[in-house]
Amino acid sequence: MAEFTVLIVDDNEMNRDTLARRLRQQGVGWEMAVNGRQALDMLQEHSYQLVLLDIMMPDVDGYTVLATMKSDSNLRHIPVIVISAVEEMDSVMKCMEMGAEDYLTKPFDPELLRVAVERFAQRAGAEPGARSSRPEQPLPPPLPPLKSPTEDFKFDLPEYTTKGVPTNAMTIDEVAYRLTNSGRITRKAYMYLSKAVFTTLFEQRTLTRQECDRLRMIFEGIHAGRIKVVD
Repeated sequence: MAEFTVLIVDDNEMNRDTLARRLRQQGVGWEMAVNGRQALDMLQEHSYQLVLLDIMMPDVDGYTVLATMKSDSNLRHIPVIVISAVEEMDSVMKCMEMGAEDYLTKPFDPELLRVAVERFAQRAGAEPGARSSRPEQPLPPPLPPLKSPTEDFKFDLPEYTTKGVPTNAMTIDEVAYRLTNSGRITRKAYMYLSKAVFTTLFEQRTLTRQECDRLRMIFEGIHAGRIKVVD
């Protein structure tokens, strides 16, 4: 069975984290680069069968990474999926002209990511779920705890709220990912967020520390102005 390892290239920690978790759920090996310069170094040192490439990064951007790969006889065969915001479609088309094989928009659709990865895994001769033979990188650690924690982040529901059918909603991670990438929150976004929290509590009766950290990140972002509240 052929080895299949994906290189995630993105300067945004939450984007990398989300992609890594999706790949792990799919049973795919992956490694991370936090910027374009590190990605180019890793591409020279290791073998990858697919690159998930963000376009807008400081210093060495996605254009430079892609151009360098396609001009290198040892790297040009590696397929590249560009990951970009919807409003950056001109940038996406430029990357496609430069040799990128596919693109996903942020916030990305998990199902489209799964299908795209499977397609390139099969092209590489690897079965879906084939992992890299290299030691797997650990998932990024959760955000640090609050400076003065006053509780253990456990939330129990009153008994009467556990009756009925749970509301369909995105996960807390997915809502947080979309908010941090859009940089704004609307009443509709608040609705999705509340549904995500309710569904998590309904199904699990508790929130994990990571989910609480995600919620804290959202409200700290709103307080600091990184996430703007709009109608």
